[in-house]
Amino acid sequence: MSKTVSTCICETNQVQNQPQENVFFHTLYRTQADFPNEFLRTARSTSPIQICAVFSTIGPDSLGAMLNIQLNDELSKIVAGAQSQPVLDFDAFSNQVVNILNIKVCNYVVAMGGTPLKTSMTMLIIEGDTLRVIHIGNTKAVLIRDNKIMALTEEQTVAHRYVQMGAITPEQEKTHPENMNLTQYLGKLPQDGPVVPDKKVRLKLKDNDQLSLMGIGVAKLMPAQMRNMILVKASSTENKARDLVTSAYNYGVKYGLTVIMINVESTFLLPGDAVINSNLATEAGVGKAKPQKKDEPYTELNEPYGDTEDMDETQRFNSSYDDEDEIEEKKNRKKDKGSKGKAKKDKPKPKGWDILVPIITFLVCALIAYGGMYVLFNAKHLINKVKPTESETIENESIIMYVVNDDTPVYESASLDSAVITTLESGDVVTYYETENEFAKVTTTTGVEGYILSVQLSDEDPTLGDELPEMQDPTPVPEDTTAAQTEADSYDEPAQTEAPVQEETTAAPEETTTEAETEYEPDDAGETTTTEAPVETTTEAPAETTAAETAAEAPAET
Repeated sequence: MSKTVSTCICETNQVQNQPQENVFFHTLYRTQADFPNEFLRTARSTSPIQICAVFSTIGPDSLGAMLNIQLNDELSKIVAGAQSQPVLDFDAFSNQVVNILNIKVCNYVVAMGGTPLKTSMTMLIIEGDTLRVIHIGNTKAVLIRDNKIMALTEEQTVAHRYVQMGAITPEQEKTHPENMNLTQYLGKLPQDGPVVPDKKVRLKLKDNDQLSLMGIGVAKLMPAQMRNMILVKASSTENKARDLVTSAYNYGVKYGLTVIMINVESTFLLPGDAVINSNLATEAGVGKAKPQKKDEPYTELNEPYGDTEDMDETQRFNSSYDDEDEIEEKKNRKKDKGSKGKAKKDKPKPKGWDILVPIITFLVCALIAYGGMYVLFNAKHLINKVKPTESETIENESIIMYVVNDDTPVYESASLDSAVITTLESGDVVTYYETENEFAKVTTTTGVEGYILSVQLSDEDPTLGDELPEMQDPTPVPEDTTAAQTEADSYDEPAQTEAPVQEETTAAPEETTTEAETEYEPDDAGETTTTEAPVETTTEAPAETTAAETAAEAPAET
């Protein structure tokens, strides 16, 4: 349970036809008798469930004011039922609140002849040390912690939807014509769709946290910088609420001047210290609180503290409360911590713990061993993944290029006056490193490093597409030799035989011409042979041709 001190202020509108507002403050709210005057209440509470809310109704003044009172009547019944339960079912509670209040507004609109009324509501629910929020419309709730302000709600208007979409800026939202056109509100008819509230299901509170509920005058019309400076200022809830309303009024805000300030003094409260006082019930009266008696050191716990003229009484209330209750609470905390520490030491170990610890230790060691073996056997592979390959390194350091023209000189330095180291032909490959002035630093395929004019290099091979010279087959032509030998042996032939002249021509492959002529002339001896074999060859491979030799013998017959 949490111990809180809270203050609410609800001022009467100074202009007509503006949203009418009311508060639900620990079951207290503003009645019709309070309209002419300012509604100011201060209370302390240690209830397990503490609920505060702000209502703002757009519509005719009288109808809006009366509708807010009827909504508070219905909410008081719902809260009474929720506080009787040991644990709050937030989902069921929030659905009940939204559905019942929405039906109440719709029925009221129908009863009033169809006059359109739209009600915004922001509700804070403190259950123990947990904060829950139900928000509908354009009222506002913030959390102040460590001098920092955190918004708990967002406006549900058409203009703010444009801001969320990026169509307009937050500065343009303030003057946008749809700034007061609500997208979610109490009073939606069935044909308009369901009411979808914005819910903060669970927010953990800390000691000295402060919560603030604000009407549209303080939330929308007052400059944010001025409002935030007051919110983070160190002061009591009553003074802070008063400063917010006064500053907004002095700035020119004449309506929507409603503020509820809640200070969470402690979120750790033992059940025996909690006091659930019935003085905060609706029947307790909503007028100004009775003035304190002189002999009373402080106001009774959970009793509403009214609008007093003597500020010294408020100061005495704060100091006495801090001095007595806080000291007792600190003692209880120390005792509770000491008892918890002893209980932890004496608490026996659960069964099976001695078995579970070795199993967990074994699994952890096995996992570490597996990881180590995996790294050991895959170290080379992992290093190769991280280490760039040699080809990638070379590509990052140098570029392969081609020489464009023949007889391209390679200079010793980046100057035409330097010595020529060598010359390159068109299509020669070089390795390019960098450019100095008009020269490119290169290395030839033979390892010569020098400089070439940049215009003489190209990324593409210039010899691609050129016709290649006709190649000759270096294989020697095989020799083709034809030997024709004719032997004529005459047995029982006439004595005189005349051998005919034979001419043989052999054409060698690859333009080789051979002429062979053979002449036979008989002489007195009876046998004469003459052979001429001129050879003409047009290729480098010589061709030898041997003419057929004919030997004829003519024995004489007697």
